[in-house]
Amino acid sequence: MKERALVHLEKNSILHMGMISPIKRGTAEIIYAESDGVFIKETKSGVYMLTVSDFDKGKTLVDKIGKPAHICIYQKDIADYFYKKHGYKKCAKNVQAVYTQLDYVEMSSHVLNLEALTLAHLDLVYKHFSDYLKYDYIKRHLLHGAIWGGFLDSELCGFVGIHEEGAIGMIKVLENFRGRGYASELTGCIVNIQLDKREIPFSQIEHDNEASIGLHKKLGFEVSTDVYYRLMD
Repeated sequence: MKERALVHLEKNSILHMGMISPIKRGTAEIIYAESDGVFIKETKSGVYMLTVSDFDKGKTLVDKIGKPAHICIYQKDIADYFYKKHGYKKCAKNVQAVYTQLDYVEMSSHVLNLEALTLAHLDLVYKHFSDYLKYDYIKRHLLHGAIWGGFLDSELCGFVGIHEEGAIGMIKVLENFRGRGYASELTGCIVNIQLDKREIPFSQIEHDNEASIGLHKKLGFEVSTDVYYRLMD
């Protein structure tokens, strides 16, 4: 099933990197993998991910799982159906950005000291992401050392993390430090950390976030022309 899944997903590898990465890392339960689509559950995060060419097949697959708290669907008609059926609070329309190069990100200015944040920073991080990330989710990431802060001398300027399914995220530069290129530096540092681990860096970006899309392109990411839909409660 793994081979069948990857053959299908790699036909559009940039868009589907959020599914490809957990399959390759061994953190995906493959529910369905045939020539017409793939359906998985990422086991660390509990996020379901579906891409399938036939609406009826997609409807059959998603109807078997009830209402998960978080699901990514790559076809609009199936996403619309599932969103209306279960009344999700949010349906984000996203593009996927993937760093396909083997070389490290070169940063002309590297002034921040990157350190893993601790629970002492929990309330601060939650304050900036409370609209779509739960308190316990951020707490778990801090406990696992998956959110890094960029420090100038001893002052925290911003932070960046890696979500449980492997995507770069939680990128935030604090207000007093904006306009200095720190978002690019934080993202570039995480890319280089992932390259050290032989992982493919990728980010999931809301389709109309032009600033973030531009930042990723500047760093050398390829951005999908197609979108997918992230349904969350």
